Amino acid sequence: MKGLFLISNRGKRNIAAEISYCAKRYGMMIFLSAFLFAGIICGCILAQYGDEQTLNALDFIFISNFKGRIAQSLFEGFKASMCAYFLFYISALLLGLSLWGRIGLPIVIFIKGIGAGLCAGYLFSVYSFQGAVFYVIVMLPGLFLSSLSLLLQSKHSFCFSKELWLFFSPRKKHTDMQKPELMGFIQRSGIVLIITAAAALTDVLFTAFFSHMFTFV
Repeated sequence: MKGLFLISNRGKRNIAAEISYCAKRYGMMIFLSAFLFAGIICGCILAQYGDEQTLNALDFIFISNFKGRIAQSLFEGFKASMCAYFLFYISALLLGLSLWGRIGLPIVIFIKGIGAGLCAGYLFSVYSFQGAVFYVIVMLPGLFLSSLSLLLQSKHSFCFSKELWLFFSPRKKHTDMQKPELMGFIQRSGIVLIITAAAALTDVLFTAFFSHMFTFV
């Protein structure tokens, strides 16, 4: 019985250690992802009160004009996707260079989620099965990759903004603290920019390959 008790205690310690490890390593991504999913849910709800004109008006931010993307050329499609994704990317990047960027980053991610949910909710409600398949096959791959790039950039920006805050905080002794590594932040942001461009390219390729399978009236 004593041996079983010791094994049980060790198991509890291992579980606690694993939870602590996951929280330290993935806690930031989980925290930021929560705002993305919250935005998606809000977007799906708001889609019940929107129409196609609303989606077309928000196309430059969310690439929500699904009919227009079918008719666009490859270059026009890539340009539209890259501009929309870059807008969120540069917002996260600039917030990372601010002492108060940690406040704005969840808001940017939440808005990104609203766009994803708005388009998904409208397609599901108006075109039912065809809209759902179109969203999953044509729009979701690029959206997933662009959301991942935004989460990664937001994570880097959140950490760098925190470093700036600690370094310039009057309560800290600057002589005892290492200066924030700006070049490291820029390099990591450059890698994320490549992922963002890959997301725009994915949008174009999946639209070119599969959009002819769908007809929206």
